Amino acid sequence: MKKPRQIVALGGGMFSMEPDNGLLDKYILNLVPKEKPKICFFGTASNDGQEYRDMFYNFFNKKNCEPAHLSFNDPPKNIESFIMKQDIIHVGGGNTKLIMEVWKKHGVDRIMKKAWNSGIILTGMSAGAICWFNDGITNPDPGVLTRLPCIGLLKGSFCPHYDERAELRHAYKKLISEKTIAEGYGAEDGVALHFVDSELIRIVTSRPGASAFKVCLHKNKVVEERLESEYLGKDSERDSRNFDEGKLDVLRTAIAFIEKINEHDIEGLTELMSEDHKFIDSMDNIVVGKEEMRNAWKGFLGWFPDYEIDVFHTLMNGDTVGFFGRAKGKFNKKRPGVRDKFDIPASWRAKIEHGKVKEWQAIADNESVRYVLDINGRYEFIEKLESEKSKSKSH
Repeated sequence: MKKPRQIVALGGGMFSMEPDNGLLDKYILNLVPKEKPKICFFGTASNDGQEYRDMFYNFFNKKNCEPAHLSFNDPPKNIESFIMKQDIIHVGGGNTKLIMEVWKKHGVDRIMKKAWNSGIILTGMSAGAICWFNDGITNPDPGVLTRLPCIGLLKGSFCPHYDERAELRHAYKKLISEKTIAEGYGAEDGVALHFVDSELIRIVTSRPGASAFKVCLHKNKVVEERLESEYLGKDSERDSRNFDEGKLDVLRTAIAFIEKINEHDIEGLTELMSEDHKFIDSMDNIVVGKEEMRNAWKGFLGWFPDYEIDVFHTLMNGDTVGFFGRAKGKFNKKRPGVRDKFDIPASWRAKIEHGKVKEWQAIADNESVRYVLDINGRYEFIEKLESEKSKSKSH
């Protein structure tokens, strides 16, 4: 099971701008489900300046994490190996063009894509946020702003410091109106946009009233749509571990459910189900009850002992998570043939309530699965399963 691909893009803030606040820093640390996450600072945009790096260490040395940095003035022998050992990559602000030039020279643009696909959390502030999008802004000549192609892990464009730098905000809207750059997001200082698999799932702020905007071209006019955001609260009012609750807990519970499926851990699956757990298949057949689904999973995984879900994309809306990918399996027999296998596009919907999976819906064209079951005597297996269930009840 792949970890969710996550990017947190900040308009401004964190340790370099809000060293006495810490809300966004802790929010990012708590995206990693481990006690001491490894967070690595890239000061590429500021030419690996010592002062910026010192601010990073002064802040994170006091937190429950393992801080490190990567400087291209003195890089490690194996840059890729170093990056892939991290849990979080944070890219500081400065010159976005410098980021792209240095990263391409060292092949880091390619490595960052690999890191993102592996589940390493990518973050950045200002230039360090712009770099993850398709389009950035650069000024090749004084007073001239134009498009800068970036890594492109996220669609569109991004403009930081949306409240502090009026000239940047004006130039950003002008470039969108001219269709020089794609539509995108404007983020004020103290605002973080949290993306999972390229989809914006949450906006959090370290300052009351701070906002992010969707900036679009509508009928040849640039329109700013203020987006809903959540103020994380004063540092003294909230324990940082509370950030694991709410939407992040929903996502983690849903991911854990898929992991238990892929591990064929029946007991682990059952533990994650609510008492009134509901399963819905592609034909709208419904099974209700934890024990009923425990037996159903036992039977299904008995038929397909190598059943596996591959997730390619994840979407989240409130208490519901959607997964999109493929499902594959091979029927349990000594010499399975080509007709005994399936590998199909599929999607799944998980509704989470109080840390449990209340509903699990599988959506796929299951003709190939039914075919495999039919040629292998599906009804005999179902009768056998029902018989075993009746025996267990009588005892």
